[in-house]
Amino acid sequence: MSNPPLSLILCTRNDQYLGNSRWRLQTALNYVAQRAHELSREADVEVLVADWGSEIPLRDVLELSPAAAGIVSFIQIPPEIARDLQKDSPFAEVFALNAAARRSSGEYIGRIDQDTLLGKGFLEYFFALYEGRQRLEIPLDSALLFANQRMFPYRIVVRDPSLWTVEKFIGWFEKLMKIEISSLDAFYKNGVGIWLAHRKLWNECGGYDERLIYMNAMEVNMIERLMQKYTIVDLGRIVDYVFFHLEHYHPRVTRSSSTHRKINPEAIFAKTDILNPNGSSWGLDQYHFEKLPYPPKRNEVIKTDSSLATFRWLSFAWLLVSAGAQMAVDKAVVSARLFGRSYRNVLNVWMHRAQIIRQTVRGQALIRWPGLLAGLWIEKQRKHEQERTIDL
Repeated sequence: MSNPPLSLILCTRNDQYLGNSRWRLQTALNYVAQRAHELSREADVEVLVADWGSEIPLRDVLELSPAAAGIVSFIQIPPEIARDLQKDSPFAEVFALNAAARRSSGEYIGRIDQDTLLGKGFLEYFFALYEGRQRLEIPLDSALLFANQRMFPYRIVVRDPSLWTVEKFIGWFEKLMKIEISSLDAFYKNGVGIWLAHRKLWNECGGYDERLIYMNAMEVNMIERLMQKYTIVDLGRIVDYVFFHLEHYHPRVTRSSSTHRKINPEAIFAKTDILNPNGSSWGLDQYHFEKLPYPPKRNEVIKTDSSLATFRWLSFAWLLVSAGAQMAVDKAVVSARLFGRSYRNVLNVWMHRAQIIRQTVRGQALIRWPGLLAGLWIEKQRKHEQERTIDL
């Protein structure tokens, strides 16, 4: 594929990271390929997968649709090179993604996760911008476009449903899926649905900081380096967050990557004064990694007769019932835990207050208790007013 408008890059490995990562990857690839096919944009979209250190290459074991086979290619980073570069990190995403970006062909480069489903609404909006039918307040080729994502429920994901089921679920419940964003941080410091910029901006900044071989903050670092010269755009808000992350954290445990992998030290990623920390050889330019197509395979044609259609809908209905029941239980358990913590906090506060009261009135005549307790209350209010004055 020669110079399409858009390259989507992602990195992964043939392992079982937090569940069936292979299923999540092929679902993401088949999903975006189907959306491009529906828009007749197969010639305008390239998907490039950086396969980081797989002993058995992913391209040999994935089950891609004909649409995906036409637009997806791979670069293979051998295990010995991956191990040397990542040091004590289990997966150096910055090297893998930079290698893909450097070897991609598109005018614009968009980074997505290997388990993020990219919606048709994004493709429609991007090509409207690219072809001048839509406009931003700044030139597209100097815009930093970042979107947050919606969370596709864990209880559906763990069942490894068919692509048809995934598509139907999104079609019915898209607006109900939680958007992964916190009001405490800037939107680009939250979960990434897509991080998109013109190729010249990737070249100018050298992509991701290749010192950040651990987990977290690599997008924040790259964006804030570029924000010294360019403007960030909340793409997610514009397209209504049509990016769906296949959730792989159990809903009853802490949802944090730091529980599974070491994170990057803030002392490094917080320094964004140098635009290109990697130099001109960013993206493993010293290595010759070829872009490899998905190998031809014998695909059986599945007939979509009425009996199969009926079975699909029955399976879909059972999925909604069974997974819905589990999600209700999960929510009840989490709510009970939160209530328990809140109850314990309130109980601790009142026990502390009771202890202060006992110490205040101990050994005093009963007739003096009201005055002592009133004085205690007045003193507390005075301290509270002083704290408010200091804050103001």
